[in-house]
Amino acid sequence: MHVGFLGCGLIARAHARNLSGVAEIVACFDTDFRRSSAFAEDHGGNAVGSIDDVIDRSDAVYVCTWTSVHPELVGAAAAAGKAIFCEKPLAVDLSSATTMAAVVGKAGVVNQVGLVLRHSPAFRWVRHQMNRPAAGPLMSIVFRDDQYLPIQGLYGSTWRIDSARAGAGTLLEHSIHDLDLLRWMMGPIGAVGARTANHHGHDGIEDQAVVWLTTRDGSATATLTSIWHDLLDRPSQRRVEVFCRDAYFAIEGDWHGPVQWERNTTDGESGSLSGQELADAAAGLDGRGANPDAEFIDAIRSGQPSYPDFAVALEAHRLCDAAYRSAADGGSPVAIGPE
Repeated sequence: MHVGFLGCGLIARAHARNLSGVAEIVACFDTDFRRSSAFAEDHGGNAVGSIDDVIDRSDAVYVCTWTSVHPELVGAAAAAGKAIFCEKPLAVDLSSATTMAAVVGKAGVVNQVGLVLRHSPAFRWVRHQMNRPAAGPLMSIVFRDDQYLPIQGLYGSTWRIDSARAGAGTLLEHSIHDLDLLRWMMGPIGAVGARTANHHGHDGIEDQAVVWLTTRDGSATATLTSIWHDLLDRPSQRRVEVFCRDAYFAIEGDWHGPVQWERNTTDGESGSLSGQELADAAAGLDGRGANPDAEFIDAIRSGQPSYPDFAVALEAHRLCDAAYRSAADGGSPVAIGPE
């Protein structure tokens, strides 16, 4: 399986590491040739001179550039009949994301989006447990996501404060993950409200968002707080608390845990899982692995749909778009129609 990369930054390198021993990286392209040359030296393949060179040499194409060029690159790869892995968010707005989902659907190519936390052992384990009858009905989820403004430290991506390339700030660029997870955990969402703020002063780039969501039947709610700050000792950090009628779950580390729980039993059951023990427990529940890139390659080889695909990502974009519309209207709730 020959894989090519469009964009050779931090996230591209993370995917390349996951592909080691799974597929062969044959080509890469970046607008900064020094970066693509270093990527090729570390992960294999050739640093080539154009987007078309990467697409022509590859069976599958990874799109890991700034967000505004995703539609163009995905369109080119789909037209060539190549499998596509596109980083999140799909696009800078809902209209473009909708078009992209239609393009890959019409092309019939295997497609996957970098909403990788659906593969997280921590989230997979908690999602399964909260939906067991013994937990009782879901009441509320409290979700906090914070990281330092990602133009510094290990991220160093200055494009993230350019609204023409990023589209928006912390909610779209970072917490599209969180909106996807909340929909996945809660089920269909009926309404969204939000308020945003901008403390760093980068035009069109909010660094604070508070979002509330309610299920379509009105039985459960969630709040999401998303923040970009300047605390360089805090890269991406998530804490999630899930309150069911008869159980409580908390996620402290968004991949390896620990996860804690309390259950309403005669013995007052409580416990904690983390690391390999958590990964094994999650795999035993759903059979899914913790390497989304390996599963993408397996889907191509088998000719089966990949997960999560553009259609899944599009629903997260619908929630994000509703949140921005609510914030623009002072926090008034926005109804979410049937999917």
